Amino acid sequence: VDLQTNKANMNAASNFTDNEVTRAKFKDTSETVFNHGTVSGGAITLNHENGHYQTITTNGAITLSFTNLPATNSLGRIVLDITVADVAHTITIPSAVLVSGNVSGGDGSSDTITVPTSGRYLYEFMTPDAGTNIMMHQLGNNYI
Repeated sequence: VDLQTNKANMNAASNFTDNEVTRAKFKDTSETVFNHGTVSGGAITLNHENGHYQTITTNGAITLSFTNLPATNSLGRIVLDITVADVAHTITIPSAVLVSGNVSGGDGSSDTITVPTSGRYLYEFMTPDAGTNIMMHQLGNNYI
């Protein structure tokens, strides 16, 4: 979209169809929060198109997957704010996820994260290669 000849509406969403916006300065912006709600277990898909901040409360063990990540050479990022109601509610991640040493309950030797205590955990997943490799690190835990 060429904003010199076309216009972005202030009262409607603008879709730039993956085109670059360069030399922009942003102020007073926000990100969309996508709430998966309380999940009783099973498969949970983290869809990049739903926004970069997603929340889940567990009511059982979950298995994560990812979809609609950006193409190679574009960074895809999802922050997962997860409230783990019980330490028995494990989090299984895809084998493409590379787990940082700071992830509580994950030592990189398996695809299962077992948190040490129930509570709220914040994880960030990033990929520069369309999900071939997804780096996971922990931003924080046990927020009260």
